[in-house]
Amino acid sequence: MAEVVFINCFEVPAGREQVFLELWHQIDDHMRAQPGYRWVRLHRSLDPAATFRYVNVAGWDSAEQHSAGHDEKFHRLLAQEAWQEFPSLPSVYTVEVADQA
Repeated sequence: MAEVVFINCFEVPAGREQVFLELWHQIDDHMRAQPGYRWVRLHRSLDPAATFRYVNVAGWDSAEQHSAGHDEKFHRLLAQEAWQEFPSLPSVYTVEVADQA
């Protein structure tokens, strides 16, 4: 199994960061308990005018395990009306080039 990386870019309006972070932590807590989960990093843009102000990057053992983590509880968390305010672009990637410098 080769590690995969899940990347999700979020649009978060200025002044709505706390609401977004509370929702994000709910899903992150759920995903951390799933088999195959390795690590996560949530990045915040230094540019307040950036379209994607937050970028979530997470490592998984496999694309299949990442997909399996999207169970009924995950879908209930994501179905919260508040998430509609934060459009995102999620995708799963493999590492093409890695510099260990």
